[in-house]
Amino acid sequence: MEFRQIRYALSVVKERSFTKAAARLNISQSAVSEQVKLLEDEIGFALFRRTSRGIDVTERGRTFLYEAERVVGDLLSLSDTARRLRGAPSDALTIGMGSGMAQMFMPRLFGRLDEVLPGVRLEIVTAPTRTIFADLHEERIDAGIAIESEPERVPAGLVFDRLTVAEMALIAHPKHPIVKTGVAVDVGRLVREPIIMSELTVGYGQVVLSMFTDLGIRPNILAIADNIETMKVIVQSGRCVAIVPKASAESEVARGALKAVPTVPQRHVAFSLFRRRQPLSRRKEALLTALRECLRD
Repeated sequence: MEFRQIRYALSVVKERSFTKAAARLNISQSAVSEQVKLLEDEIGFALFRRTSRGIDVTERGRTFLYEAERVVGDLLSLSDTARRLRGAPSDALTIGMGSGMAQMFMPRLFGRLDEVLPGVRLEIVTAPTRTIFADLHEERIDAGIAIESEPERVPAGLVFDRLTVAEMALIAHPKHPIVKTGVAVDVGRLVREPIIMSELTVGYGQVVLSMFTDLGIRPNILAIADNIETMKVIVQSGRCVAIVPKASAESEVARGALKAVPTVPQRHVAFSLFRRRQPLSRRKEALLTALRECLRD
């Protein structure tokens, strides 16, 4: 029984397809099928069966692959231990983060970095929520910080732990008439106001869109941007407004580049740490636990 055979079989489970597993592993489909068949011949039963919906896992296959995944995690832990014992370069933890979240989370993390993640090299990727979900699924990142979406919009195989809840606020140029008084703005008043939106089907873009649709109105969308940093720059031009997590614009508000006011109705969004359901090595599991506790309110 070879490690690569188990790895290939686990990839088929994750993708529910030999073709997609081959693409993920960057090898031919025939190589995946051959190695899985050799594994099945050795253990004496089938791991998969074909159905009208694609590939399904057999009952015995489910039990076997569950244990196989645990063994793979143990092997990865052993590899981490060997690297530390031979003085290899520090561990790396790759984190995806939605745009505009650095102001909320990076001061907490880097203020205690040596305590929370000693000897760890962080690799931080900024991307929209949809991309973070895809990167997690493709194992390009270890964890992602994103706004909680409705359960049906979170891809299968991902789990999350809530970190904090933030208030949404209307941001505009300081001289924009709609924020000059500094009082809360009724969302209904924004029906003709040009607004910058984010991706509309997931993350805070979905939350903002629902603020309008709940009132039975459509926002006057000037443009859609895939990150808060771009949205803030556009809003500073004075041409439009946006609704974003208030904490993501604190720096710009503090230096007078933007003004933020509450909305009516008021909305909050929950930020969570997303990860894959399957276990990582014990070392990375410990690092993710430390990261989560550091970032959580």
